[in-house]
Amino acid sequence: MRKTFCFLALVATVALLAGRAWADQPQTRLLQLYVIDGGWIVWCILVPLSVVTIVLAIGNLLSIRATALIPEIEHKQLQALLTSGQGRRAQEFLADRDSFLADVVAAGLRHAAGGTSAAVHAAEEIAEQRTVKLFRKVEILNVIGNIAPMIGLFGTVYGMIMSFQQMAAAAVTQRPVEVAAEGIRTALVTTFWGLLVGIPALCVYALFRNKIEALASNGMLQAEELLEGYQLAIERANAAAKPKE
Repeated sequence: MRKTFCFLALVATVALLAGRAWADQPQTRLLQLYVIDGGWIVWCILVPLSVVTIVLAIGNLLSIRATALIPEIEHKQLQALLTSGQGRRAQEFLADRDSFLADVVAAGLRHAAGGTSAAVHAAEEIAEQRTVKLFRKVEILNVIGNIAPMIGLFGTVYGMIMSFQQMAAAAVTQRPVEVAAEGIRTALVTTFWGLLVGIPALCVYALFRNKIEALASNGMLQAEELLEGYQLAIERANAAAKPKE
């Protein structure tokens, strides 16, 4: 949570500084310089990718968090049920829940008859499956972070080709720099957007990947403690039910 807050604070600071720089310049000139001059590569690919990155980052921020994956209230309710040996009521409680903790504990309870080791093994399998699904959700950010700079590089090459073509077709009396200016602007703007999209996407991906690993590990640890507590409650109940000699 602290890392997420620091990251968002950094993003907000950069956005504030960029906003001030934008306000100091005519907006039409900045729009022309940083967007329009980039051509179709920026308009049709890199700008949409930046929007997708923002949407994915916000969506993952809301779904990949402790309150959604391992809710404290859910843990307390399960602890109260399982430590008192109420496995069936715990399964009923988990039936309509979709959190990481709920899926893992439910899998363990289905195999609780085989002992603690069988229950924990089943829980670990489900935990691994859920973790892989979470990784797949954020993997798109990794793909965007890797292909965006490559698209920017493609735009750089495309812009340089345009520049050379324009210089070759220009009259002898024209200055080469003026003739090639359009292609050079395209090359630079596409490179700029490729990095602008790629760097934040990779940063957000790394942040969420580390968060998933931490939450999955914590969730599995809580599930093991709950299942072990349930097995102890069952053993105590069985021992109490045995007739005394």
